[in-house]
Amino acid sequence: MKRHALALMASMMMLASPAMAGPPLLCFPYEIGSAKSLPWGKDAFKKSESYDASKVIEDTVALLKAEKSTLVRMETIRRAALYIEKDSGRAHVLVTKLHEAAKELEEAGKASAAAWFDCGFAAATLSQNGCHVKGLPMSEKGPAGTAQIKKALGMTPHDAAMHFGAALVLMDGDRDASNKHMKRALELVEAGSDLAKSMETNHALGALPLKELKKRYAVNDPA
Repeated sequence: MKRHALALMASMMMLASPAMAGPPLLCFPYEIGSAKSLPWGKDAFKKSESYDASKVIEDTVALLKAEKSTLVRMETIRRAALYIEKDSGRAHVLVTKLHEAAKELEEAGKASAAAWFDCGFAAATLSQNGCHVKGLPMSEKGPAGTAQIKKALGMTPHDAAMHFGAALVLMDGDRDASNKHMKRALELVEAGSDLAKSMETNHALGALPLKELKKRYAVNDPA
């Protein structure tokens, strides 16, 4: 009995503090194959030398509006944050545009989970990059963007990539909620998918094979 209790405690400690190797929303690219996103270089932080970064806000808004894949939009937001760097003014403009777009759709009776998620995920990613994000309704608990991500997941609770994004956003602010979202993402993810590859290469999660990640989060594969 004592041995079982110790094993359970060790498992909980492992979930509470996975290996960290830098800001989880910035340091680890999301696998998107040949999907269209902002121009980029060959590694996580290698921006395109030929890209006109003055266009990053309008390009990001256009790309997010046209893209259906949550994971691709997450990578576009990650790249946008790295182009914007620590410019809080530009960060505020981008988040405000995304927030206004989400509100307009909702007021027109066309509420979009994708639009709310993008708004929240952008706020969280830019904030993690050192930007002060202003003017966005905040949640009572959690980093910037948490309320908008929660709203999006309330509309599409079976989006594995959204749960993955929520887990990364909450990793430093609400560990219990982060673990719950990660577990749900692992329950929904398809082996071999771009999302699975993104999980397996994320060092904030330990850069573990999908099978090991599922074991860590007590997710049983269907028989």
